[in-house]
Amino acid sequence: MVRLILALAFSLIVATGAIAQVKITFPAQRYKLHEQIRAKVENMGNNPVTFCVEFGQTSMKDGEVESTPSPFLVQRNDNGRWGTLLIGPDVGSARAAVVLEAGESKEFPFRLNGSGKMRLRLNYWHGSFPILDCRAQPKGSKLLTSAVFTID
Repeated sequence: MVRLILALAFSLIVATGAIAQVKITFPAQRYKLHEQIRAKVENMGNNPVTFCVEFGQTSMKDGEVESTPSPFLVQRNDNGRWGTLLIGPDVGSARAAVVLEAGESKEFPFRLNGSGKMRLRLNYWHGSFPILDCRAQPKGSKLLTSAVFTID
């Protein structure tokens, strides 16, 4: 009986430690084409995390180009397979590390000009690395995937 209780307590501790420290959230699950999506990276943990942001990223708004810095890869589901959209960093654009302290969040609004089922992906590192070289990212990153949302 004691072993059972100890095993149960150990499994609860391990499960609690496995809860995601970082998450991607957005206010809705469905958006219209070119509608602004206000994605947020939230650090729910007790320690800082670092990720790279592409500052050369842009979106179209009413025929105008707007700056929309983004840390995300955007993927679309085509016939059951996820593929990354080619809206990522351009050659020579500015990428920089952003540190998110424990309990902090940062919003990254963007727009998409394609429809379908989408998801966001984010590479991040545990710890504070404000001078992380985002062109030659070190090993040890964690990959986070958002919930699926739809663009009509």
